[in-house]
Amino acid sequence: MSLKSSAVDAATSTMISLIGSLADNKGALGRRYGEWAVSAPTIESAVAAAAMAQDELGHARATYPVLAKLGVSRDDEGLEAGYPLPVIARELPDWASFIAANLVVDGILTTFVATARDSSIEPLAQRARKILQEEGAHRVHAEAWLRRIGRTGGSDLDLLIQRIGEMWAQASRWPGPDGHPGYQEAIARGMVIEGPAAIRRRVREWLLALSDGVGARVALDEPADWDGWDEVHRR
Repeated sequence: MSLKSSAVDAATSTMISLIGSLADNKGALGRRYGEWAVSAPTIESAVAAAAMAQDELGHARATYPVLAKLGVSRDDEGLEAGYPLPVIARELPDWASFIAANLVVDGILTTFVATARDSSIEPLAQRARKILQEEGAHRVHAEAWLRRIGRTGGSDLDLLIQRIGEMWAQASRWPGPDGHPGYQEAIARGMVIEGPAAIRRRVREWLLALSDGVGARVALDEPADWDGWDEVHRR
């Protein structure tokens, strides 16, 4: 990415980081979902994985151009471009990881998108509303599989809970620390309506309700140590 101007205020800088990283992670999710379209446990889930992959890649492609509104130019660098979360930067090792990515990573990203539904950055608001329409089906898919694995129980459920925890350890840090000055300014200017802690709280409450419903419990702690956190790549 390259800035057209070096004079970028804190709110705009934060939104550039969030939007660029959102697109990077959407693209990575699309690739990871697509890799499971031929090896999912059922035909129905394979079809769903393929459809979700298409959605996520479309979200990435539609989101990158929003950066131009904020004075950033970014060329098409191919499928492996960008800096997604490490946990989705490579092939997911098992179906539990697929479901955990759907629940946690997609959950965090979609909750952020919901905070931009009425953004003062009009191209972002337009994309957000479209993304949210399609993400409803992704959420239904994730919830159904968590309940299905919950009914099976045993090692399958144990693995899913483990994978959810692994995804949360990285995805919960994506919004950044609460009280970040650039984020607070972005809220004040109507670019988004809620900050990092609110995003994490919404996803945490949803996931805890789901896990409680299948008799399991997963630790979804609030990140505490922000040393070494990369504000540009959000990881």
